[in-house]
This record gives sequence, C-alpha cells and structure tokens, in this order.
Amino acid sequence: MTGSRTIALRLGLLSLLLVSGCVTDSSTYTKEVNKEDLVRAQYELGATYLARGNYRPTKEYLSKVLELDPKFPLAHVAFGLVFEHEEEYVLANEHFQKAIKFDPTLTEARVAYAGFLDAPGRYPEAIDQLLVAAEDRFYQSRPTVYENLGRSYLRLEDVNNAIAAFERAIALNNNQSRALLELAELKLDQQNYVEAFALYRRHISVSDQSARSLWLCIQLAERFSNPDEKANCALTLKNIFSATPQYRFYEKRFGQ
Repeated sequence: MTGSRTIALRLGLLSLLLVSGCVTDSSTYTKEVNKEDLVRAQYELGATYLARGNYRPTKEYLSKVLELDPKFPLAHVAFGLVFEHEEEYVLANEHFQKAIKFDPTLTEARVAYAGFLDAPGRYPEAIDQLLVAAEDRFYQSRPTVYENLGRSYLRLEDVNNAIAAFERAIALNNNQSRALLELAELKLDQQNYVEAFALYRRHISVSDQSARSLWLCIQLAERFSNPDEKANCALTLKNIFSATPQYRFYEKRFGQ
C-alpha cells in the first residue's frame, strides 16, 4: 500500500506536524491548564514517539488526544501513518479521511494520504490529493508535492502531465534532485539528448550517483561519443550496483 515510498521516509513530515513548544508530560499539568493545551501536549508526545518509530506509546498518547478532541486532525494523520505501518490499511484509510474531513486545509494530511494511496489501482486518488496540496503556496515541501505528482502520473503512463509536474518541481527548487533525474530520463526517451544531458549534469551536482543516474550517464555518453565517461560510469555501475536492474540493462545492451 505504501508504494515506493517507505513509512520511514514519510515520517519526515512529522517535522512539519509537530507544533511549537516543549514536550511536557501531562502529569505536570494542573487543573488550570485548558483543554486545547492538554490536547497539543499529548499530541506532541505521540508525534515524538512516532518519529522515533516507537508505536506503542504513540498510540497511547494519540488515543488520549482523540478522547479529548475526536476531531483533532493531526492525531488522525499520525494514526493513519501508524496503522499504515502496521498494515491495518482499512483503519489507516479511515484516519486519513477523517483528518481531511475535519480540516480540508491541512496540506500535510493530503500529502500523507497521497503517500498511502500510492499503490496500484489508487494512483488517480493520490493525484487528486496531490493536486489539492500543490495549491498551497505556503507549504514548505511544495516542490516535493509536484515531484510526487509527476511520479504518480508516470505510473498512469501520462507522460505529458508527468513532465509538467517535474518541470514545476524544478522551477520551485533548482536542486530538486529526484525531479531532475526523472525529467532527464523522460527527455532521453523523447530523444531530446541535449536537454537530457543538461538535466543529468544538474542532478549529479546536487545528488550522489545511483544505479539509475549511472545508467543514464552511460546512455548519454554513448550518444555523445564520450568513451571515457561511459567507461567510468560503467565501471562504477558494475562495482557498486551490479545487483540492480540498471546493470542488467547495461549488460544486455552492451554485451558486458
């Protein structure tokens, strides 16, 4: 259900979900503390444990949050991530939907839900959530929203919309490395070799080489008659990424 994005990576959004202020155990509170402060304190504790991958106390604190405020959207987002991790997909889906129902403007909820929907048969739903999230001009990770949108379009073989989404991601952040690589591969497929090469160079200037980027390097070096670069990239691909599909592509094409 998580697609290519792992739960561990997506827990990074918790840095955006954590409210400001120190985390304080509820036992230190007095009767004068209002309900809203208590809800946020319990949520902070639960979200902190979730970010650490400690799910038992996470659920305990989030349950306390929903006892106090059943419509607190961030708690539903966090519960969605927990249940997704535990492969309780029906419960995860319910909590993500509740988060959006209780606060349709919560971009983080839509991004988290889109990650959950990143699975065969649900790509159109993921796109719907990402399109709404992309409209939030103040969302800190907006370039990544467009990057993920492009990947979802690719899964539906909608190349034109994928290219548009990746280009938007790069326009918002020149160093959006995954979008640069994805777009370079698409330009190569379209035989736009000059643009593919420029995008590849931009990608490796902001990111380490990977099996995908090395295979791209080999193909571009072959196209531009650069045997030295082709040999260097091929050697790195063989020595570090020999177990990858990209190395098998290389062997098949060049008979190595």
